[in-house]
Amino acid sequence: MESEKNHGNGRRGRPNYDVAFRQRLAAAACEPGVSVSKLAREHGINANMLFKWRRKYRAQLAIEPAPLLPVTLVSDRAALEHAGRALAPISAEVQRDPGTIEVRIGKAAVKVSGSVDAQVLRTVLEAFR
Repeated sequence: MESEKNHGNGRRGRPNYDVAFRQRLAAAACEPGVSVSKLAREHGINANMLFKWRRKYRAQLAIEPAPLLPVTLVSDRAALEHAGRALAPISAEVQRDPGTIEVRIGKAAVKVSGSVDAQVLRTVLEAFR
């Protein structure tokens, strides 16, 4: 596969690789079971350079906060009423079970079952940064 070099500056010597290309290869090098040396060979680049790109990529992921998405909570009753369906009575057992929250960021995951104190959850999620 041809590497994506930027030769537009007229400079000779070391090639300048496109940022998107570097990030794409660095992300691929982070995948489980991928040989960084083999990936570098396949793209015609030096393995040490790809290891450097991977280190920078991982460091960047560690400092960039994950984007937060807006969330709207809708009760099951409201959703079913909105759909025009009859709602069966909710059993006492279901009402006592507060549920489970699972958050995955990259390869890390946090799973919280039962009732959760908001401050404790905030502290746990901040540990992902």
